[in-house]
Amino acid sequence: MSTANDRVAEDVSTVDTPLVVAVVLTWNDTELTTQCLRSVLASDYPRLTVVLVDNGSVPPRGPALQASFPTIILVQNPVNQGFSGGANRGLEKALELGADYIHLIGNDATLAENSISALVAECERHPDVGAAGPLLLDAARPDTVQFYTAKLDRDQAAHYHDHVGDDHVSGSWPTTQSEFIPCVALLFRAETLRQVGLLDESFGTCWEDYDLCLRIKDAGWRYVTVGEATAVHVGSHTTGRTSPYIVYYTTRNRLICLTRYSRDLRSPQRWWSLLRSFIWNIRQYGWLNWRCHWAMSRGFFDFIFSRSRGEALRAASDELPGAN
Repeated sequence: MSTANDRVAEDVSTVDTPLVVAVVLTWNDTELTTQCLRSVLASDYPRLTVVLVDNGSVPPRGPALQASFPTIILVQNPVNQGFSGGANRGLEKALELGADYIHLIGNDATLAENSISALVAECERHPDVGAAGPLLLDAARPDTVQFYTAKLDRDQAAHYHDHVGDDHVSGSWPTTQSEFIPCVALLFRAETLRQVGLLDESFGTCWEDYDLCLRIKDAGWRYVTVGEATAVHVGSHTTGRTSPYIVYYTTRNRLICLTRYSRDLRSPQRWWSLLRSFIWNIRQYGWLNWRCHWAMSRGFFDFIFSRSRGEALRAASDELPGAN
């Protein structure tokens, strides 16, 4: 039987534990978001607050999800603000709540019970870690690795993922530094975000995590993948891998990142390599997939003529065929 002194000691221990605010972002989905929230709320981490951002779902999904999970805090966006805008509303709420760490989680990811605890422990051991991510497993093949580490090439605006498809059970996955980690289930040190800022909302969606990664790294912080922590990720569930919406933003935003971070924009070889990668993308979409080719053309156009964020969002959501 616990005594009053035991309970006081437990309370003090909890207060001394860093506050983690998990931000779950959803749009037009209930099923995956329910699974995600269940996994987050089942975490063994002792000091956790969960914020759900319903990013302009039609009809709104947030109220029903909050009724199912009454302990969560709901941020209901009236319209879809893109991934970066929707995520930022949650990050802002987390900072307002006094978070020490903010765990940004897509609704298509489910966390292992120990994942948050392992990520926080690594950050607490190493104060120069600005963001830490779990090893991602593929939902279609949960015994295989979807993401562990990546190399980053700012001169090509590209990131190359290692160990994709490797067997998880037979491998050894220690905590390791990674040049890039996608914003699938990424734990940020709140101090880092206060220093470098949040996601750039002009991106809308796609490449905003690349941009934030470079801003964080250039400020002297490290990214690490914690192999002990795992999350299962569906991947591209909301918008699809080759929807015109995604093709538009991938094209436009990659070019923005290239001009922001490349060290030599005058190199003909660099631009030729970039052109070849876009030709490869066209082959992946299919030569007759005119909707994606049109979206890619619009992405180039809006980049060249530097259309404003609002104009670009309207182009992607209203004008591009199949974007909604």
